[in-house]
Amino acid sequence: MNYDPIFSIFSLLRCASGMSKERAKFYGLNDLETIILIHIGLLENPTQKSISEKLRAPKQTINNVIKALEDDGLIELIQDESDKRIRILRLTTKGKKNRDEKLRPIIEANKKMYERLGDEKVKEISDALKILIDSIKEDFEKEDEWKV
Repeated sequence: MNYDPIFSIFSLLRCASGMSKERAKFYGLNDLETIILIHIGLLENPTQKSISEKLRAPKQTINNVIKALEDDGLIELIQDESDKRIRILRLTTKGKKNRDEKLRPIIEANKKMYERLGDEKVKEISDALKILIDSIKEDFEKEDEWKV
């Protein structure tokens, strides 16, 4: 069995991840902060849970970044009117200014990339990555069985 294509996929993912981190660092953000700020600015009534689910990231990891963004005065947590346990994440004035100054170039670059790739290619890539993530997740859950 030839495993080179799988190795190639993971190499490409590492390359894309590294480039994304460098781009975020250029604007003075870490990659996860950037992604979360973009989601808070674009989603309607985002919560820690909804962002964690959308990014398929551990709640504690997302919570740590949200806490740091709140400490930096970039976001605020607002109690949901219908469910007091839920906190809606909102950009503060400082957060909006930060987004406009630092995230606007990233958002614009993402739009241009989307236009270059087109709807169909973006959907293909997204679908393929979801399949890969599900496969990794499935294998990861079975890894305890594989240990000798």
